[in-house]
Amino acid sequence: MGQTVDKATPVKKNSLRPQVGGAAARSRRPARSGWLGVIFLCCLLGFSGCGELRPHPAGFDPTAYTPIAYHDLLAPGPAGLQAGQQVRVQAYFWQYLNYDPAMVRNYLTLLKYPIRWYQLKWFATYDTADLTGYYDLAAITPEQADQYKLKRLDPVMLYGELARLGPGLFLQVFYIEKIPED
Repeated sequence: MGQTVDKATPVKKNSLRPQVGGAAARSRRPARSGWLGVIFLCCLLGFSGCGELRPHPAGFDPTAYTPIAYHDLLAPGPAGLQAGQQVRVQAYFWQYLNYDPAMVRNYLTLLKYPIRWYQLKWFATYDTADLTGYYDLAAITPEQADQYKLKRLDPVMLYGELARLGPGLFLQVFYIEKIPED
């Protein structure tokens, strides 16, 4: 009684003939611009993700580091700070971080520095012992972390270099001096 047709009628598409207002015409245009958008986004993220890890200086000379205020570290752009500038800043150590404070920027940086980026140990500081002025873009090597053995709210003087991290800066610390409490 009810028989179904087993064969469907094949539709031949002529790719040379323009299809006006058809579904095929609408789906082709976003595909081209979609790929261009993806390529543009990858290039933009690649450029913004470039970071820099500088080698530690051979000798330590505290006078070579420019003293800056802690609030300048929080907003380096308006303060006129630039990548490559050696600075020293007084802070209160808070803790080593179990998370990556700039995860997206760091993983984009892996393309440029695939091995050395994992050598950083991130830590957070405060401007005062009252826990104001949180800053979590300071980094040292694990060997330095073992050497200094910092405790929470230790007053310290950080000596380091501002390094590029995407559109911002982070403080790559070379030397930490504990400040005796009064």
